[in-house]
Amino acid sequence: MNGMTIFVRSFGCRLNQAEGAQIEAAFEAAGFTLVKFGIPSDVIVVNTCTVTQKAEIEGMKLLRHFRKSQPDACLVLTGCAVQTVNPDESRIADIIVPHAQKDDLVAIVMQYFERDYTPPTHILTPHTQRAAIKVQDGCDCYCAYCIVPYARGTPHSRPFDVCLAEAQVMIDAGFQEIVVTGCNTSLYEDSGRNFFDLVKAMLALPGLGRLRLSSIEPKTFERDIVRLMLDEPKLCRFLHLPIQSGDNNVLKWMGRRYTIDHVRFALDEIYQALPDISIGVDLIAGLPGETEEGFAKSYALIEAYPFSKVHVFPFSERPGTAAAVMPNQLSAPARKRRTKKLIQLAEEKRIEYMQRFVGRPVVLLVEQIDHRKTAHGWTAEYLPCEISGLDNSHIRKLHTFTPTGIRNDALVNER
Repeated sequence: MNGMTIFVRSFGCRLNQAEGAQIEAAFEAAGFTLVKFGIPSDVIVVNTCTVTQKAEIEGMKLLRHFRKSQPDACLVLTGCAVQTVNPDESRIADIIVPHAQKDDLVAIVMQYFERDYTPPTHILTPHTQRAAIKVQDGCDCYCAYCIVPYARGTPHSRPFDVCLAEAQVMIDAGFQEIVVTGCNTSLYEDSGRNFFDLVKAMLALPGLGRLRLSSIEPKTFERDIVRLMLDEPKLCRFLHLPIQSGDNNVLKWMGRRYTIDHVRFALDEIYQALPDISIGVDLIAGLPGETEEGFAKSYALIEAYPFSKVHVFPFSERPGTAAAVMPNQLSAPARKRRTKKLIQLAEEKRIEYMQRFVGRPVVLLVEQIDHRKTAHGWTAEYLPCEISGLDNSHIRKLHTFTPTGIRNDALVNER
């Protein structure tokens, strides 16, 4: 132990959260002690997000807070906002780590303190119950609303064998669920092998409990993945598709690489093969030029399918993106109204989907036991659960139970 303390705060998407957990684990492996928010620490890492301007502002606000409240701490700024924020704002940090050097963050901090450091081959994330493995980063789709290609750069994939080796290390360490993540996983490629090849190889790893995939771009691998689910019970029957709109005009203005006809064809085929599959989608409400008719098409898309989760985002003018300067911008009240209407429908669809599993056995990964001795976890379909009768020995293990109802957006076994 080196006797130093560390606090890490991550903003934004699941990928950024997974990277934040990896940063924490890497500092712990180097001998640092994690502390909670507000406790003085030697090093503070603010892992920023820039998908929306609001997220970027929140990250930089926290950075300024720490500069005032803990002036003697080594303040580290990293994450996507490093590439987009005004340089004058970022200078209050002692160390600025751009996205391309994020994996070397601990080494950079240790150099700052003039301490020797040899990075380990693999780093476990002990404070998480599911192991996330980032297989690629970056994107070159340049959708009109998205800043990510400018923040994370062009696509680059981790070596095929390295991904498999890391997954095996996580399995051997006792993780029962492996989550495959990336900025745009459909762009994974290594020596002629694509994302589908990588998924198949991971499913063959000895000792694997189950494998979960993060977001997949429509019109890429979703139908192949579903066919694989039919033969591979270890592959969670869950997909997340960032559809973004149900209107072809809006999709064209966004720069998306598919039409809503492609989406509907794939969804019809998927639900025919796996009627109870859990599919989550992303939708943006109020893109510039979206008419009432166009919005109605998005609403009709959600009505037509038994989606388990619909993430609805009001359009936000992200400086630096094409959509921020598009003509025919909608008013903030119009975006808010459309967002609210979609969210109300999404909540109804989610309850309808969850009702399917009441009275049927489901398998959850137990992630924690609270002070009421209630176990919390997620099913393979990515539905939250709260059940009684388990103890800490069940944490990070798969457990089968039969829900008797739904309470507070969770499957429960009330007696």
